[in-house]
Amino acid sequence: MNRFFFLSLFTLLAPLSSYAEYRAYQYMVKTFDPYAVATNANAQYIVSTLNPQMFKSYHGGNYVSVDLLRTWICPGYTGQRKQVCDHPYDKEEKL
Repeated sequence: MNRFFFLSLFTLLAPLSSYAEYRAYQYMVKTFDPYAVATNANAQYIVSTLNPQMFKSYHGGNYVSVDLLRTWICPGYTGQRKQVCDHPYDKEEKL
């Protein structure tokens, strides 16, 4: 009886204690088009949840230069098109 009680109690309370997190990456991205007359060498700063290899293969392969600037861990999840959390140092600068 006691085993059944504790097992059912654990099963009911386990979802309440779950915690999710993800890693965020900040990149400096330059795109290169070898078929264009002029190259676009302007750098863009992008925050993504894709790791460097996945980001490069998803966004252009050899036509994209990806430089990793910094990375951090965010609580929660990015489902339902939620924004990626800010870097912890950026939060301190705002205070």
